[in-house]
Amino acid sequence: MPIVFGVLSLTSLEKLAEKLKQQKIEASKLRRKNERELKEAITISKRSSSGLKRLQKHLEHDKEQLTDINVEFNQILSRKESLERLAKTAQERLVKENEAKDQAEIDLANSDNEDIKSNAQYRLDIANEKIRELESEIQIREKAVQKAEKEIIEYKKSQSITSQKIQKETKSKPALITQLRESTSDSAKLKKKLESSEKQVDRTNVALAKVTAKLEELMAKKRKAAAKKAATKRKSKKRTPKRKIAKKSKHKVSKKPKKSSR
Repeated sequence: MPIVFGVLSLTSLEKLAEKLKQQKIEASKLRRKNERELKEAITISKRSSSGLKRLQKHLEHDKEQLTDINVEFNQILSRKESLERLAKTAQERLVKENEAKDQAEIDLANSDNEDIKSNAQYRLDIANEKIRELESEIQIREKAVQKAEKEIIEYKKSQSITSQKIQKETKSKPALITQLRESTSDSAKLKKKLESSEKQVDRTNVALAKVTAKLEELMAKKRKAAAKKAATKRKSKKRTPKRKIAKKSKHKVSKKPKKSSR
C-alpha cells in the first residue's frame, strides 16, 4: 500500500521510519524462515525422489533375481524328478536282472546238458554284468538326487530371502511416494510464501526509502530555516547603534605648576 505523506510532522515521520525499520526486520526474519523451510522441503523432495528411484531399481533387480531363481529352481526340480525316474527304472531293471541271474544259476545247477549249461552260464554272465552296471548307475543317480536336493534347499532359502526383500521394498514404496508427493506440495507452497515475503521486504524497503528521503528533506529545510533565522538575528544586531558611556573619575587631579626656566 503506497504511503501518502501529506502534512506529516518531523516527529511523525521519525516514528513512521522506526515502524518501517521494525517491519523490515520482521519481514526479513520471515523471508529467512521461508528460505530455510523451502530448502528443507526441497532436500526432502530430492532425497525422497532419489530414494524412490533407488528403491525401484532394487525392486526391479530383486524381481529379476527372483525370476532367475525360480527358473533355476524349476530346472533343478525337473532334473531331480528325471534322476528319480531314471533311478526307479534302473531299480526295476535291477530286479529283473537279479531274477534272470537267479534263473540262470538254477538252470546251470540243475541241467546236465552241456548246451543248456553253456547257455545258462552265458545268461548268468550277462546278468552279472548288467547288475554291476545297474548298481553303478543307481549309485550315480542317487548321489545326483542328493546333490539336487541340497541345491533345492539352497534355492528355497534364496527364494525366501529375495521374496522378503521384495515384500519389504514393496511396503516401503508407498511411504516414499507419499513423502515425495507431500514434500513436492510443500515446496510449491513454501515457494509462494517466499515470493510473498520477498515482495513484502521489497515494499518495506521502498516505503522506508521514501520516508527516509522525506525525513532528510524536512531535516534539511529545518537546518536551512535555523541558519536563516540565525543570520537574520546577526544582521539585526549589527544595525543597532552602541551607546558611549563616559567614565567619571572620583577625585580631581591637581595640575602641577610648570617650572619656569631660568
